[in-house]
Amino acid sequence: MDKQIRTPESKNEAVARMIGVGGVLAVGGGLILRSRIVCGLGLLMTIAGASLYARVKLAERHQKIEEAESDIRAELDKLDPVARAQVLKDIVLPG
Repeated sequence: MDKQIRTPESKNEAVARMIGVGGVLAVGGGLILRSRIVCGLGLLMTIAGASLYARVKLAERHQKIEEAESDIRAELDKLDPVARAQVLKDIVLPG
């Protein structure tokens, strides 16, 4: 019965979401008003929001990978040379 604790989103993530949602609303408003300019600006805002959001998520992913790598390296450094060689062999040659 593990409950995942939701961490508060970063400020950059919130800004990216707001820009994206604002863009979608602008596209909707542009369609209602039949305005190509408003639709175009809304589309640009939506793309910008999605790009910012993807950038934030990729940065988070990169940080998690770096943390995992350092943890794995620390655990490998604790092993004696023979055990380390066996673990590395098992990683390189699965099965």
